[in-house]
Amino acid sequence: MKTIEVTRFGGPEVLEPREAPDPVAGPGQVLIGVAVVDVMSLDAQLRSGWGREWFSHEPPYVPGTGVAGRVLATGEGVDPSWAGRRVAALLPAGGGYAELAVADVATVVPVPGEVRLRDAAALIQVGPAALSLIDAAELKPGSRVLVTGAGGALGLPLVRLAAAAGAHVTAAARGTAKRAAAAGLGAAGTTGYDEITGEYDVVLDGVGGEVGVAAFGRLAPGGVFFAYGAAEGSPAPVDPAEAERRGVRLVGMEQVQFTPEEFRTLAGRTLAEAAAGRLSTVVGRAVPLREAAEAHAALAGRELVGKAVLLVTAEAVRYRRHGGPEVLELEEAPPPEPGPGQVRVAVRAAGVNPVDWKIRSGLMGAPPDGPSGTGLELAGTVDAVGPGVTRWEVGRPVFGRATGALATHALASAGDLLAKPEWLAYERAAALPVAAETAYRALGLLGDPAGRTLLIHAVAGGVGLVAAQLAVARGATVVGTAGERHHAFLREIGIHPVTYGDGLEERLPGPVDLVLDASGRDVLGLSVRLTGDPARVVTIADPAGAARHGVVFTTGSPGAPLEEVFAEVLPLVRDGALRLPIAEVFPLERAADAHRRSEDGHYLGKLVVAVAGDLNAEAGLPR
Repeated sequence: MKTIEVTRFGGPEVLEPREAPDPVAGPGQVLIGVAVVDVMSLDAQLRSGWGREWFSHEPPYVPGTGVAGRVLATGEGVDPSWAGRRVAALLPAGGGYAELAVADVATVVPVPGEVRLRDAAALIQVGPAALSLIDAAELKPGSRVLVTGAGGALGLPLVRLAAAAGAHVTAAARGTAKRAAAAGLGAAGTTGYDEITGEYDVVLDGVGGEVGVAAFGRLAPGGVFFAYGAAEGSPAPVDPAEAERRGVRLVGMEQVQFTPEEFRTLAGRTLAEAAAGRLSTVVGRAVPLREAAEAHAALAGRELVGKAVLLVTAEAVRYRRHGGPEVLELEEAPPPEPGPGQVRVAVRAAGVNPVDWKIRSGLMGAPPDGPSGTGLELAGTVDAVGPGVTRWEVGRPVFGRATGALATHALASAGDLLAKPEWLAYERAAALPVAAETAYRALGLLGDPAGRTLLIHAVAGGVGLVAAQLAVARGATVVGTAGERHHAFLREIGIHPVTYGDGLEERLPGPVDLVLDASGRDVLGLSVRLTGDPARVVTIADPAGAARHGVVFTTGSPGAPLEEVFAEVLPLVRDGALRLPIAEVFPLERAADAHRRSEDGHYLGKLVVAVAGDLNAEAGLPR
């Protein structure tokens, strides 16, 4: 099996992929096929060599104390009905950064069907801790509560539970993104660590150090101080004598340390509350198992909102019949195996295109014969290579065309991938392949646009924007139809915008030489009249109209070679001469909403699904 091993004490770089023998469930144990691994701040601290006086880990070892997956086998004395069940488990001795893990059945809990394994893994350790702390706090409506580390993995569920109990919660956290996440889960106020004011009945300190000391100073007489965090290197060094003088009750790490029986009870409550929608944290970073070092680096950077998790097995958005977005379901699936000439990509982001919903709804292609994936473009890292593939090595960042891209793992032909430049973010790389290839192909059919005027119908979409900026770079004058709210951006990138609809011909600034139709709005008759020649008109959206008017219709197959396309496109993107805004980013579990948004239209640029990576940052992408 594949594992991640701490090879020596040090930074994230000491986490290295290794092969290890498959473990076997012993008496009282179960063997779990791991789907998702919880990444704790403690994992990173121990990896660095911290805490050796309390913990016995010595390299080499496999970290990870929380996992979610399916039971593959049961050991002696364990009810065989556990086999096949979705579970989450605590592994006190570690070993979770692996494809397989053995857990004592005493620390294994079933995962309700309503809860994703990713969320179960994210909650399996912080959920019981949050419930235990809130239970001990005995909050009453109106209680004044301060949570430090409120944007972190444990801080966010504490904010939610305290707010649900009727408390007035102030969330102290580093950075606006963390404070915004806490506000979204019910915090009545937020603050930075250097700006904490007011008086509190309860302090939940997940930071420790001087931050914890400052928070302790804000407690009202008779308050309660929970010192369970050591993000600053140690719990808050609070003076017990001062606490006694002020009548403050001190509660330490013991509140988040459990016997197996206590853990199972609290973990069961955690997952039941999660299934009911009353308990959650935020998964801020999800990366493939082999990229565990990246997750640790994110923790070290202190910018991560919520949890980091490692993805071991696959999830895929699929449908089994044509229909609306509601036919899309996120399903667990074994990672697909690459065949000859294929590459498996651990997907970080995937683009959403109009063709996706047209295929799903039945407008294109035959009905699905079994589960069918969706999505035609992605960016991620090479996860496995098939026979005969020598161009790509595991771990290489790539982007390109694929089938079933809305998944944690997807297959692509080796020739349909390109190396992702370091300067190009995964989300932006995933938005480019379909739009760039289609635009390049369509412009090629129209001929050299230099010195000519090109009209693009629906210029604010992905294909329209790339085609327009390519044409401008080649020396064309570009006019494009778009809604007025997009006109300012279009002018900014050198396009003359006009509103679409009746009277378009009168709104054009002058004669038109070439037309590219990306709208499918019955504009081909007008386009032929404007150019005087059907051969000067290309559509990517109206095959019936193309046949009626003698216009060229171009489909996406077989498509232009991506190396040829991006030899021209990438330098323009790098230099800022080709901009493709991302209108909205959706998490994988909201793929149906991404399809709805695509069907609705009227957005600028592209839609992207964030599959893994920095899931908080996508919301702040420049539009």
